Amino acid sequence: MVRSVLVALLCGLIVACGGGGGGSSTTPARSFAMGFTDFPHANSISAVNAAFTVITNDADMAVMHFDDGVPWAEALDNVNNGTRYLTTYHTNFLNSIAYKKSKIPVGHVLYLAVTPLNFFRNGLADHRGAGGNEALIAPWSGYALDHVDVIAAYTQHCLNMIDAFSPDYFAYAIEANMLYSSRPGQWPAFINLARSVYTSIKAVHPNLPVFVTLQTGYFHGDVINQTTAINRILPYTDMIAVSAYPYSIQSDPNLLAADYFSALADLAPAKPFAVAETAWPAEDITDVNNNTIVLIPADEAAQNTYIKRLLSDADILSAKFVTLFFTRDYDDFWESDFKFLANAQLFRLWKDTGLYDGTGNPRISLNIWRQYLNRIRQ
Repeated sequence: MVRSVLVALLCGLIVACGGGGGGSSTTPARSFAMGFTDFPHANSISAVNAAFTVITNDADMAVMHFDDGVPWAEALDNVNNGTRYLTTYHTNFLNSIAYKKSKIPVGHVLYLAVTPLNFFRNGLADHRGAGGNEALIAPWSGYALDHVDVIAAYTQHCLNMIDAFSPDYFAYAIEANMLYSSRPGQWPAFINLARSVYTSIKAVHPNLPVFVTLQTGYFHGDVINQTTAINRILPYTDMIAVSAYPYSIQSDPNLLAADYFSALADLAPAKPFAVAETAWPAEDITDVNNNTIVLIPADEAAQNTYIKRLLSDADILSAKFVTLFFTRDYDDFWESDFKFLANAQLFRLWKDTGLYDGTGNPRISLNIWRQYLNRIRQ
């Protein structure tokens, strides 16, 4: 799971931060769009632009992933006063939206994701103001997920973001099933929120695929209970879209269960399947306090094996899209920011998962990625 803190650190920088893959009649087809988020490798505008260059050249889908809080009070003002979000959201947030929109390549599929859940997926998302993940204040800090104001504000925020980006796919909750694992008592309230938000969005955008994403590791760690919980959300999701970072549990991609992806797709076989976010490291994940201690062994060959498996399964499952979260290793961002944080070991998990390494050189897994990209998408 890629935590919202990663995105929050960018908020002061990015008033911002896209490929196509054609094909010939001699190449096989693919069902799925292929994309990346715009997460940069360094704390700089040039790094933001570099991420969009990869999205432009090595993808046919752009992913706008907002996991850094919700402008709760501002969105509720929209509801109460009948105003447009442009009159209430913080200027920094609006500038970020405008810049991102300006960088999305023409013709790319667009996947937009927002979430009402917080950093640890165990309660209400933080506030989104001048920067990301500002602490909630009263009364929001005391609200349940299905409080009338939470539902009203979040529904409005979703509609605002859809209006801003006009996406082809829209996720209104990220890794929702993690909430059930960490706070099962809050699951009924989340279902109430999901029912209302989903129904309201579909009333305005009946043809837009609207869904929640599900974390694969949490599902496979508790299949029986997770299946029961996920069954309650199935009426309010148009797709089975998954978040997958399996190396934190199984470091050998050859040993991933045969049904690692298909088990989730089988929860609702009639619904389209997608990989909303995933990654695999191409270098060892080491202890931040002692770089000689390898916590998760990895190399380019392992990453290449996983990317092959990922795309093969997406092909078999007729997936709608596949997202790799990182374009390039964020070595520079690690040195300037992440390694000094209290949760540095958590952020270390994703540092070396790009299809480009920290110096911008392509990895061998980019070859198989491009082979699929060059297929005709149907």
